[in-house]
This record gives sequence, C-alpha cells and structure tokens, in this order.
Amino acid sequence: MPDLGRIRGRHLFVLDLLVVGLAIVGAMVLRFDTFRLDRSALIYMPAALLPLLVRPPLNVLAGMYSRAWAYASIAELARIVATVLAGSVALVAVFYLVLVPLDVPGAVTEVGRFPRSFFILEGLLTLTGFGAVRYLIRASTEWRDWRPGGRSGTASSRIPTLVYGAGEIGATVLRTLSAAPDGFGMRVVGLVDDDPRKRNQVLRGVKVLGSIDDLAEIAGVVGARRLLIGIPSARGDVVRRAVEAATTLGMETRTVPALEELVSGRLDAAAIREVRVEDLLRRDPVTIADAGLRDLVAGKTVLVTGAGGSIGSELARQVFDLDPARLVLLDRAEGPLYDIERELSLRADRDSSTAVRGGQPRATLITRLANVASVDSMRAIVREDAPVLILHAAAYKHVPMMEHHPADAVYTNIGGTRAALAAALEAGVERFVLVSTDKAVEPSSVMGATKRLAELAVADAAVREDRRYVSVRFGNVLGSSGSVVPLLKRQLAEGVPLTITHPDMTRFFMTIPEASRLILEAALMGESGDLFVLDMGEPVRIVDLARDLARLAGRDPDSVPMRFIGLRPGEKLNEALFYANEAISPTHHPKVMRATADRPPSWLGDRLDALVAIGARGDHEGARRELRALLAEVQSVQVSA
Repeated sequence: MPDLGRIRGRHLFVLDLLVVGLAIVGAMVLRFDTFRLDRSALIYMPAALLPLLVRPPLNVLAGMYSRAWAYASIAELARIVATVLAGSVALVAVFYLVLVPLDVPGAVTEVGRFPRSFFILEGLLTLTGFGAVRYLIRASTEWRDWRPGGRSGTASSRIPTLVYGAGEIGATVLRTLSAAPDGFGMRVVGLVDDDPRKRNQVLRGVKVLGSIDDLAEIAGVVGARRLLIGIPSARGDVVRRAVEAATTLGMETRTVPALEELVSGRLDAAAIREVRVEDLLRRDPVTIADAGLRDLVAGKTVLVTGAGGSIGSELARQVFDLDPARLVLLDRAEGPLYDIERELSLRADRDSSTAVRGGQPRATLITRLANVASVDSMRAIVREDAPVLILHAAAYKHVPMMEHHPADAVYTNIGGTRAALAAALEAGVERFVLVSTDKAVEPSSVMGATKRLAELAVADAAVREDRRYVSVRFGNVLGSSGSVVPLLKRQLAEGVPLTITHPDMTRFFMTIPEASRLILEAALMGESGDLFVLDMGEPVRIVDLARDLARLAGRDPDSVPMRFIGLRPGEKLNEALFYANEAISPTHHPKVMRATADRPPSWLGDRLDALVAIGARGDHEGARRELRALLAEVQSVQVSA
C-alpha cells in the first residue's frame, strides 16, 4: 500500500473536490434510478453543482486540511460529520434563499421542482467519500507502522518489549512507538493487563497475553527483555509489583509519565523514561479546582519567593499554566532564578509568540534578584508589582546544616516571612501562603523551630488584619535539593555503602508536582489564619526507600551494603503532622485538612522582630538560645490557653 500519510492539504483539497463531484453525480443517479441521465435529470445539473461552490470553503474553515489525518481519532471523525452536516444545511439555505428566488437554471424548471432528496443523497455520499479518503490515509500509515520491520526496517535490532496496560494510554503508547522512526529502540511483542476480560484481545495489532502474575511465563515465550508500564494512574503498589516481577527476571523497566505530568502538558506519552522512586510511592491522582484557581490567578499578578528552589520553581510552572498577567519570580540565587525564568520563557515561545488559550497572551515574566529577609527590598518589590497572591517558598531547609547556622536560619526563615508579610500588609495583598513543613511540629531542630514561628507569624498577621493569609504544612518532597533520594542514588552510582541514619527512621513523602498543586488549592480555599496540612499518606521507612532505589538501579537490594550512622543533629526518628492542641477538620478537598489552634499571643510580633535582629547580627548562639526560649514560651501559652 502506498504511504498516504505524507499527503499535503492542497492535494487533499483536490481529492475532496473530486469526491463532491462524484457525490453530485451519484446523488442524481440514485434519485433517477439510472446511470444514463436523460434530459429530465440533466436539466437540474446547473443547480446541482452548488455543492462544489459551498463545501470547499466550509471545509477550509473547519480545518479539514490542517489536521494530521494519518493519526485521526474519533474526534476527527466527528469533525468530518459536523462539517458535512453544516455544508448540507448551508446548501439548502443557499438553494432556497438565493437560487430559487433568482430563478437560477436548474433550480426551477418546466418539468418540476428540484428533487429535495438530492440534498440527503449528496450529503451521505460526500460523507462517505470524505471518510473513505481519510480512512485510506490512516490505513496506509497503520500498514507502514505495523508491517514487518516497521518504519525503519530494523525491528530485529530493537529490544523486545512487553507493555503493561491495555487501556487508552496503552493504545497511545503503541501508537507513539509505531510512529517513532526507531520505535524508541523497542519492539512490542505483547501486552500484559490484570483485567482477565482483556486476555487474548488484540489492541492495535498486539495481543494481550496475560496478567503481571504471568510475566515469567510470557517473557519466556516471547523473549521480552523490557517491561514498559503504560498505566500513568497506577498506584505505587501496582508499579512496585510490576518492577519487582520484572527485575526478578532480569528485565529492564520503563514507564510513561505519571498522570499529573501528562495532564500538565509538559510531557506526553512519548516521554518514556526509567521508573523512578516516586512512581513506587504514587497515591490516587490528585485533582484540584482548576477553574477556581484560574479565576483567582488569570489576568492578575502573582509573586513566588524562592522561585529557584524545588517547590518554588514548580509553583511557578503551575501558576504560569493558569495564565496570570504577570508572574514575579524572586530569589537571591541568580543561577536557579535564571534557569526557571529561561524555562518558562522558552515554553511561552513554544506555545506561541503572541497568544495561547482563548487568545490571551502569555504571562509577562519578571525576575527579582533580592534577599527576601530585606524589609526595604520586599516593600519596594511588592509595592511596584502589586501581586494579588504571594506564594512564600523561600527558606533554608537543610536540618543538620541549620543546626550549625542558627542565625542564618532565623534571619531567612523568620525574618524573610516577617518581611514578606509586612510588605503584603502594606500593599494590601489579598492572599499569602507560607510553605511550611512537618518539622515545625514539636520541633527538635533549628529549622523546624524557625518554620513553626513563621507559621505563627502568618496566623498573627492574618488575624490582626483580617487577611486571607495561610500556612501549608507537609513532609519531605521527593527529589528536592538536599533530600535523601539524590544522596542515595549518588551512593549507588559510586558503589559505596548506602548511609542510613536509623533502621526504623520514617518520613512522609510527596512528589513536587503533587505538593505544589495542593499548595495552590490551599491558596484558593484559605481563610484568615488557616493552617492546612496535606495528606501525605503513610510514612515510608528510609530503609525501604533505599531498597527500592537499589532495585530500580538493577541491583539486588539484599546485596547492597547499608551503613547506619545514627541520627544527625536536629533529626527525629519519626515526624508528625499535627500538634496535640490543634483541632483537625476536613475541607472540601480530600487531600487537604484544616488545623486550628489558639490565636498567637499579642506580644509575638515584637519578640519575633527582636529574634530576627539577633539573627541579622550573625550571633549564632544568641539566636539559638532566644529561638528555644521564645518557642517554649509560645507553646506554653497556647497549651495553657
């Protein structure tokens, strides 16, 4: 079969003209029930040629020549039907409102009225013809992709691969692999799916051979050396079971992006990658009120502090997708700030140089290289940029390091929050969100204590001024700078023992996109002084995390040496998400809970300013003493209240 996938729009336009012409003749033949059209039929032909004038421009307007028909789907079929139907309606309207009143030849004749059945017959034949042409284009592409050797003719050199998941995304994966010049180095030899009803079904020419429990038998029969997980919405335990089954057999594992990555638009099903540890910890997909967030952000100005960091940069990406008028990126580290500004600028260029959804221009990006703890700088920036929402992610977060630099932790984490709050209150900013941590609960570290006092500073300002200023508390973020996962991966690569603090140490984990989406959700629902806690699921043992990383690296977890080094300064064996005196209530979002405690004492602001002044002087021991004393005093007041 010739390759029709490369056919151009202008060629398709000519083919459609031929289809319409044949449909006209066919309709007349069917109407008069003869292939030899005599004068009684030919007399109508001048008017019958009307579809040749009406349908082509409508087809162009409907985008019938600007679509990749080689990969047409149900949506394209619906477009064809709608276009032909609209053309038929236009034909009838033009005929009876223009041709008949003007007495155009063929519209009204001495032998009778123009046959009305012509319009139905011509429409059906045109629809059949348009569909047939496009089906042939699609069929030629299918044949090209699925014939022996595929597109490149080098199928024998590709890795024999089983695809786990015979659903919609699985079909997309098969189509994507077949469309790639080299199939991404993979040759699909079968499908695996846990739904017994799908067994022996054929999806895009590939058979469902069994479930993941049958992987050993299936891989032995078809010679598969790789398992591609094509279920982006699968929970972590499902992914874990597949990875364990594959690695036990010595098979490589790959996956398509998690569902949140697919939805975000930053990745598509072609972005096949290695399985990551966050895939093994997936929870049910998180959904947020995108319409409500878009109403909050679209056409307005949003400021993100710490925009170069792990959470701040992801917040910037997600806010950018909500079409603000201006997105202000603030950080004092010029390299990371440049990186996120450049990334978003390139994305805007790819979307369009002028407009995106609904004709709205992309956000204007503004970078602010500034110290968030500088009151004067923050006031000047907030006054000039006038944001409606401040997402305050700037902070020092490395627990052991802050134990050695308590003055810096106080100055940045508390002083930065106080400065951002003062600027927001002075400029009348509507909403403010502090990104906090579970280490602020019963803190054993300097970092946790500074974040707890930052939470109280936000609550104090919100209640005093009746502003929708809130805090969001969550646990560890997978893959963030300075976190345990990059360290363990580096040790695996270097072949050295994995350093674990304690065999029973656990932590709550969340992916960066998931945490950022829920922070935005809290920004939408927050009222004055609210403190939101994100549902982190069950805590994960660090030892189990290390074993997962070893398995993903193709190593036998039992053969990887581990060295237990004990708790480092400021670390706890287990983290908590709530204080005992905090009242917990649900919100409309199942992943977000509201924690309510007593109002901070009225004298808190003055004491925080005094503490920040000590931190600004670089007095580490003084900052440590005052931090402990102030936190203990505040906690005793709240508990006694």
